[in-house]
Amino acid sequence: MISAKPRVFVIILNWNGKNYLDDCLFTISNQTYPNYKVVIVDNGSTDDSVEFVKKNYPHVTIIELDRNYGFSKGNNIGIEYALKKGADYVLLLNNDTVVKENFLEELVLVAENNNAGICGPKIFFWNLNGRNDIIWFAGGYANVDKGKFYHYRIGKPDIKKEEISEVDFISGCCMLIKKDVFKKIGLLDEVYSPVYCEDIDFCLRAKKAGFKILYNPKAVVWHKVSATSKGAFSSRKAYFKYRNTIILIRKHGRLTLRNLMKVLIDAVLYSHGSFKTDKRDFLHTPFKILKALIDGVRCKVVK
Repeated sequence: MISAKPRVFVIILNWNGKNYLDDCLFTISNQTYPNYKVVIVDNGSTDDSVEFVKKNYPHVTIIELDRNYGFSKGNNIGIEYALKKGADYVLLLNNDTVVKENFLEELVLVAENNNAGICGPKIFFWNLNGRNDIIWFAGGYANVDKGKFYHYRIGKPDIKKEEISEVDFISGCCMLIKKDVFKKIGLLDEVYSPVYCEDIDFCLRAKKAGFKILYNPKAVVWHKVSATSKGAFSSRKAYFKYRNTIILIRKHGRLTLRNLMKVLIDAVLYSHGSFKTDKRDFLHTPFKILKALIDGVRCKVVK
């Protein structure tokens, strides 16, 4: 057991997520871990999210922003608040998640006992074809030279016997971060605004700085995937996904014909999924992807 319980600030970024907040806040409010504080950073919601939280979860701190600042900046505002209030760890958590009652205790325990800078849980799809035991995230793999970034075992049934393992990245859907990491490498890079790849970038920076990135399968979360981004496939999502992938490659390596082709192949597969999901939106997807690649190459990158 942990002798001195580190103080954890749970940062939940919200934008028009009123329909998901009750499940998320109810389960996070029933944790076995005793020393934590929940903070909602509201990105200018217009769906009465703030009023809902104030009425039903008065113990939750709310930081109200005037507009949607995206994932990185919104979370950075919450992180800065947590560090000023004495956080030992910051947990970034999506508003469209449901968490197991001991997941926070498991994450902190593993982080403390293994001197990890960043630790993440096993994340299941909330409902995939009627099942809630299908893996969405079990650790992340990143190979910048090959342009390959993916979740281990995504779409596969759960494996009961798993060990704690060192991985390349933890998903920003649920990421426990020690305060020392922020002190050494700074906050999330807002060049990836509004969303995508900022979690991979942050973990790669942390690894370069000597921090351990750990996956703990005993900590369990369910994710209502794409609930707040309007579907698994969209032309808008395609633009930010591929623009930011190019930026990520340029920032942590070198853009080559090899890794560019890998990104293009992935984009073709994405377009196929877009066609099956929404044929009208699909008409915009190739143009959005082309613009994404151009903008990703043109974007100023600070290594």
